[in-house]
Amino acid sequence: MSSEDIILRLIKFVSETGRLPKNDEPGLEDLIDLARKHFGSLENALSYAGLSTSTVKTRRQLSARASKTSIWSAYPKDYFLNLLNLSRTSRHNSLNSQLYGTPTWWERRANMQYVCSTCKRTIEKGEKYIGRRKLRPGRRGIYGYRGTYITDYYHIVCLLEKAKAEIEENIRNSHSEINDIEKEITRFNEEMSLKRAQVEDCRTTILQVKEDYERGGSWRKIRKWLGFRYRLWSKNSEISRLEKEMTYIGNREIPERKTQITSLTGRINNLKHHLNKIDKRIQELVSS
Repeated sequence: MSSEDIILRLIKFVSETGRLPKNDEPGLEDLIDLARKHFGSLENALSYAGLSTSTVKTRRQLSARASKTSIWSAYPKDYFLNLLNLSRTSRHNSLNSQLYGTPTWWERRANMQYVCSTCKRTIEKGEKYIGRRKLRPGRRGIYGYRGTYITDYYHIVCLLEKAKAEIEENIRNSHSEINDIEKEITRFNEEMSLKRAQVEDCRTTILQVKEDYERGGSWRKIRKWLGFRYRLWSKNSEISRLEKEMTYIGNREIPERKTQITSLTGRINNLKHHLNKIDKRIQELVSS
């Protein structure tokens, strides 16, 4: 094996493992013996190949930096701000919006190390992050409005996981609200059935009153005429009231609640769609 072949094999080992070979590297015994014969020592062979601890470390850092850059470059500008529905507030906004602590959000690549306000871990240099600047209201004085600006920095994954938890909570709340509305609809249906039974009872009573009145003699009919007319009026009034209540429930109360269920179902589907997007982004960033 020539000296060029030895150097190429050493470079290949370093490129595959990301480290320098040891003097007793398993599987490279023959190569290391040849390197000693041709170059005097393994260190001399590595030096001829341009391999050293510093160069390997530098290459590893460059490779890691390049991989991070390729990961973040896959997303357009302010992609995560839009995904998280964080509106960027311009510095040129009206003074009133700043007086009451309207936050300013931005998405940038870190030029120095920051501490994440959520997980308290370091945001590495070169990594994308989301920042927020918020005015803590103070008081208005002779020199203008006074307050304290607070700046927070966040890992994008931390904000995504927080948004994921909030969306999952909203989905659970929406399902719970749908269950409550369905119970209301069941209660309305039971109420409708009860009112229908009451209407049938009233109609049966009217028939019985009419039959009883018709069976009486002329003098008895005269004496019972006022009571007979009152019973008919009261039962017909009750039937009219019950039918109006059933119409209101059937045409207003139940359809409104069904519309609410449809709206909540659509909201749940939108939340699930957004959740899937956020979950996919989390998996991409965590696995990178």
